[in-house]
Amino acid sequence: MAEPPLEAGVDEVRPHAPRTGHRWVDMAVAFCAIAISVISLFIAVDNGRTERKLVAASSWPFLVFDKDENGLVRGSRVVTLSIKNAGDGPARVQSAVVRLSGRIVRTREELLSQCCGMPKSTDLEGEVKVGLVTENYIVGILAAKDRLNFLAVRERPGNAALWKTFRAMHTLSFQVCYCSVLDDCWMTDLESTTTPTPVKSCPPRADSYRG
Repeated sequence: MAEPPLEAGVDEVRPHAPRTGHRWVDMAVAFCAIAISVISLFIAVDNGRTERKLVAASSWPFLVFDKDENGLVRGSRVVTLSIKNAGDGPARVQSAVVRLSGRIVRTREELLSQCCGMPKSTDLEGEVKVGLVTENYIVGILAAKDRLNFLAVRERPGNAALWKTFRAMHTLSFQVCYCSVLDDCWMTDLESTTTPTPVKSCPPRADSYRG
């Protein structure tokens, strides 16, 4: 007598599991079904990991320091210190420690004073007179392929000594912590030849450069 195609329970009606009449064949069929399910699960998990890696790669930020001089006419040239996002995704800069000859500088006043001899008591109007053009806070959002000019100084007739020192300055170093939109975070020295170090997070720092 053939087995009924349906099984009735207290709360449901379900298809009857097919049987061949041979116990080892039925076990083999069941084992194959389980194996296929397990393999499908592993494939789905692996595909998920691959997709996340692709998304991470397409949104990966990479920050580098750049010092650029513009202008050909003496008396109007500008040297700009900037951070460029050379990656494919936006960077959330959480902290940026700037050092000049190994000493932390937190503001443009400290930087221009220590590097170039500008008096510490110089106010903003005085800084503009000695050549200050641009100053910006480093911490924030930096879009892919974008550039943040955090300090720029223009050559002026009356700032020859400051300009010459600022132009020749090469002892700046950085410790910048930033994250991607996926909350992957890195620590970097902003050197284009250095691979950023992955970190769990980027807590705020009191000694971060404020501009």
